[in-house]
Amino acid sequence: MGVYNPQDYFIYIGILLVLLTFALKFLFNKIKIDKTFIVAISPYMILAIAIRVLTDVGFYERSKLWNITPGVYVITFILAFFMILIGYQLEKRDILSYWKLTFAVGFIGMLYFLYNLIPFFNHPLRILVPLSMATIITLAVYIISPLFYKPIKEFENIAILFGHLLDGCATFIAIDYYGFGEEHLLPLFLINISGTALIMIPLKLILILIVIYLLDTLYKEEQNNFKEKEIKISKYRLKITAFMINNFYLSIKVLIFILGFGPGFRNTLLPSLF
Repeated sequence: MGVYNPQDYFIYIGILLVLLTFALKFLFNKIKIDKTFIVAISPYMILAIAIRVLTDVGFYERSKLWNITPGVYVITFILAFFMILIGYQLEKRDILSYWKLTFAVGFIGMLYFLYNLIPFFNHPLRILVPLSMATIITLAVYIISPLFYKPIKEFENIAILFGHLLDGCATFIAIDYYGFGEEHLLPLFLINISGTALIMIPLKLILILIVIYLLDTLYKEEQNNFKEKEIKISKYRLKITAFMINNFYLSIKVLIFILGFGPGFRNTLLPSLF
């Protein structure tokens, strides 16, 4: 597995901005981003990582179009996006709640790819180590959070914290104990300086707590000063409402969770396969 270069990051950020623009135009003004939404899209996160790991073990030939970064995440996003829109149309006609169709399709796909992954598990108990570490640290932060920032206890915040701690713990275990390498430039630099991937756990913890606090603070300020307005994106005109602002901030949190949980879940699985 190679190391990402700066050009890769610019490409991926560009793709991400395009996807967010589509979501802003066609999704944020229709579907409320809440716990139900997170449940609906959760299988797609695991589905994407399962495809990525199947590629790591040689089940699929590597292709940036659909089974490694960025293709695997673009394809998964498009699938989830269209399932949500189809589900929304069914819900409008009182046929089925949007999240049920979205979840069902994602869940079936997730089971299929996880099933294909089963024969490659050589050390399944290794999965428990980073999961246990991340759970214990998250629980500790949850308990003491009233001492420094009580809103950490909110569902989306504690999910973000767990996702990134899982990434930090899994990275530490995979690199320090099983000889895996880091793919990202900044973590690689910090690991090389410190001499251990253990640095990723406190780094992730501090960084995510700061990000959560800043996002919550910005959202409160936006709520207090918000006025409806219209913006132009390319040839489209878009009316920005309080509902969309709420969805926008929550979708950023969902994205931050995915950016932590996705690599964390992959790094949790990899040592159990080799």
